[in-house]
Amino acid sequence: MASSDSKNENVSAAFPGDQTNTSSAVKVCVDENASSIFNPNLALSAVNTFLALNSTANKMFGIDARWFRAIPQQRGQDVMFKEYTLSNVAEEPVCIKVLLPDGNFPDSQYNYDLMGLEYEVPLTIHIDKKYWEEEAGFGTAPQKKDIVYLTLPNKLYQVESSFLDRGFMEQETTWVVNLRKFQSEASRRESDALIETIDQYTVSEEEIFGGLQDAEAEKLTNPKQFSQFNSTERDQYKVLDDNLTIISQNIEFYGVVAAESFYDMSTPSVYAGVEYNAEDNLAEDSDRAVTAWVRSKAFTGKDYRLESIIASDTITVPANYKIKVGTSRRFETGETFIISNGAALNFYAQIIDDAEAGDGTYYCKIDEDVIDYLSNIKSDWATVANKGYKLTIEEPVTILNGINSTDTGFRVRVFANQFVKINYGTQSRVISLGDKLEYDKWYGYVINIGNTWGQYNVYVWEEWPGDKINKIRIKSYKTVSLTPECTVVDKYTINKSDAYITNIRLFNTTIEEEKQASELLSYFSKDADQALILDNADPRKKMPYISKQK
Repeated sequence: MASSDSKNENVSAAFPGDQTNTSSAVKVCVDENASSIFNPNLALSAVNTFLALNSTANKMFGIDARWFRAIPQQRGQDVMFKEYTLSNVAEEPVCIKVLLPDGNFPDSQYNYDLMGLEYEVPLTIHIDKKYWEEEAGFGTAPQKKDIVYLTLPNKLYQVESSFLDRGFMEQETTWVVNLRKFQSEASRRESDALIETIDQYTVSEEEIFGGLQDAEAEKLTNPKQFSQFNSTERDQYKVLDDNLTIISQNIEFYGVVAAESFYDMSTPSVYAGVEYNAEDNLAEDSDRAVTAWVRSKAFTGKDYRLESIIASDTITVPANYKIKVGTSRRFETGETFIISNGAALNFYAQIIDDAEAGDGTYYCKIDEDVIDYLSNIKSDWATVANKGYKLTIEEPVTILNGINSTDTGFRVRVFANQFVKINYGTQSRVISLGDKLEYDKWYGYVINIGNTWGQYNVYVWEEWPGDKINKIRIKSYKTVSLTPECTVVDKYTINKSDAYITNIRLFNTTIEEEKQASELLSYFSKDADQALILDNADPRKKMPYISKQK
């Protein structure tokens, strides 16, 4: 043992040679044939033992897997990205066992993102190389796009990447494979039997959410609202009278634009100014909802003197009153009298027969709901004396007119700017809005036909002065009973009247009160997938003619 100064044991990289001489370390003398003591290259038996144990451990502790190999197609070589872009999946799986590095089975912790449902990724598994070649064939390897079914957790994966790990003595021992959730790929072709098996034993995102996703997509792209051909000759959903005027002007409530244009229903040359290409079959369990923004024009016609209103049950059915007018003008069957004293008494009567028109008497029908309303206000409403009645001719505002050959369709009209008359099948009900609505003011109508709950209801909304948050409020609301019945509509129309109208919508479900304001204020409906009619009164598109250049 070399002598040294025990107090001089400082370590320095500056003079390594000096440290050797002064150190008190033990001196070991080995002859030139040091490998005779230990040669790490002479470990073949140890290597073979390790490989055998590794394969045995894989077989003993591995979990079962069904491995469908994706075999690359030679014609699918991509020399730029240095990969095969096309592959065919083998019809018969390789039944093999795989190891999990930490021994824990994959859990059911799912992640949801914009691309859908995903497992905890990546899931790493190990497969002994020798064992793999025994089962899958010498020279093969787990590769990207292989399909892997793990039976114990009952999950379907596909290979995202793999590499060969070198273990004991730098020997190729184990395939390390990263898995991700299985998803169909256009570049990988599976057999019909495999596709059928996957469909049978798995539930895809499309099966769970497909219907909802399609409905959401339809809402966002519904051509009833977004077609570039709306209000043109190529409009698939409606036909407009050539003379119908469409006014481009915003209907706005405190910064929210509910509509950008509207129909002037006084301008069509025919009675049905707008005709929709929509048939409808309403069953006893079918609900409907109609919405629209309506603005009745101020009356500018002539007033006539009302001489008498006399009840009669001997005149032409369904007439129930004789109304005598003090004028030589002759009115026509089907016209509507508006009778008002400028105060609480305001009602309408429809001319049924003009057999006594020579002396100014007309057989008219006043609906029973209107009679009940008037009687509750003033029992002697039909006595003309001292009432101050004035009579005018004013057609009802048609919100939607669903007709069929038997006149038993579905119709919603506003009479005298105060009564909403609903004809549904064989039933007819009139709902009073209370006070007469103002002329030249926009009102939002929501009419629910609730066959499933046996009621109609009518909501009328108006601007809420000073409220910039809610913007609109309920002006009137009333519910009446309904007997569910079937009816058929051959087509829907909007008829000529002295009113502006826009955002005409017909839904196959009713609209709850809390959703009505949002629907009325939406320029585009958010429930387009439930709509039969969506008409925003889009302006006519008149493109300039460009001749063919020679």
